[in-house]
Amino acid sequence: MDWSKAKTLLILTFLILNAYLAVQLMDRMIDPRIVTTNADGKTVLKERKIDEKKLQTVSKEIGYLTAEVDTSSLAPKPGSSIQDAVTSVKNQIEWSVRLTKPFPLEAKSMRDSATSFVQSSAAYGTDYTFWKYDSKHNEMTFVQTYKEQPLYSTPQQSREDDAMIGPSLLVLQLNEQKEVVSYKQRHLNKVVRQAQDVTLLSASESVIQLSEQGLFPASKRMTSQKLGYFCLVTEGTKSVQILPPTWQIELNGEELYFVNAIDGGVQTIERLDTVSEK
Repeated sequence: MDWSKAKTLLILTFLILNAYLAVQLMDRMIDPRIVTTNADGKTVLKERKIDEKKLQTVSKEIGYLTAEVDTSSLAPKPGSSIQDAVTSVKNQIEWSVRLTKPFPLEAKSMRDSATSFVQSSAAYGTDYTFWKYDSKHNEMTFVQTYKEQPLYSTPQQSREDDAMIGPSLLVLQLNEQKEVVSYKQRHLNKVVRQAQDVTLLSASESVIQLSEQGLFPASKRMTSQKLGYFCLVTEGTKSVQILPPTWQIELNGEELYFVNAIDGGVQTIERLDTVSEK
């Protein structure tokens, strides 16, 4: 084998991939950005009772991420209490795990006991952190993290048999007794942070962007705001994911929006029944 030619081919392959990802990212950076230092921006924050000084700051080093869809086995961990669960896989990427015996959660600490279950039983369980609880559908959703920051993705948009959860999610299904009876899981691997020179939207700018689009009227209150990433599936391949830094903004504890910190674009998530911190 000519190692010199092989090395050159490998370098060219990475250059092509980086160029492709850059084009995909730039295609999404077409919306006008806004500035918060003007009087109108200050008024928006004041009307919504938001203290700009208490908002999260953005590191200059943060950039967008790239990742790949994990096609390896996501079967329960060997030796776990659910290793005899019934598993199935859809499209080689989404694993469904049905427990042979329901796993009870502690009513007064559902979040903690569910987290313990995920970390001890699910494949790559320690990669996930609790995101939200939907009491209407008896579901608890966990999101994958990278360097302690969440990698958000869109939950399933319908509850039909062919619907799939987002590429970085793990969703527990509970019964009426608040026991885990099954879960669905997808996972991202080869997560890499890419260099970026674009100045990101600040926390206050993301709030104003949401207001400018008519999604955050003064009658509502911001109940949480977190900086993470949001998966954007590229058109050219299902395996490569682009994850721009994104602000998650929760209003009145029931509505969830994601503001792209690069271009200001907004992703909306289905109305939440409840977001539990217990």
